[in-house]
Amino acid sequence: MKPIIFFAAALWASLAPLYAKAQCAVQPSCSSLGYTYTGSTSDCVNTPMKCPFNTSYFNCTKKADVIKQFKPNWSKKRTVSKGSFYPSSSGFIFGKFFDINKYGAFVTVNGTKIGSITGLQKQGTTFFLMVASGDSINIDADNVQLYFVPFAGN
Repeated sequence: MKPIIFFAAALWASLAPLYAKAQCAVQPSCSSLGYTYTGSTSDCVNTPMKCPFNTSYFNCTKKADVIKQFKPNWSKKRTVSKGSFYPSSSGFIFGKFFDINKYGAFVTVNGTKIGSITGLQKQGTTFFLMVASGDSINIDADNVQLYFVPFAGN
């Protein structure tokens, strides 16, 4: 029995300094862990995650950050012509097109007809459509005056 007690005492003596060192470790700062906001959480769009060491620090997605993602980047506006269009970033298409030849005018997104006018010569329509990167857009119309504006958050 004495060797077991001796072994246990020796083990405790060798591990005790490590245990004490672990108790005295310096905890990281909340900001180094990504908890950068303080103050009100009312402008968060999700439930804020609070720092475990100081609950006055938190992290969340702010409403202003979401708005920045969907702000139009007008400096990158470009013309969209009749035919196929594959946006390389998310944004929106707006403008107008016409049915000049009594054929009809159609906009198809990923195989689904989104907008159409049919059969009346010189009938036109204004158009607005949000699109994502990789969508397949097909515009079959006359006198197409459409533009693509990417979102600033791309």
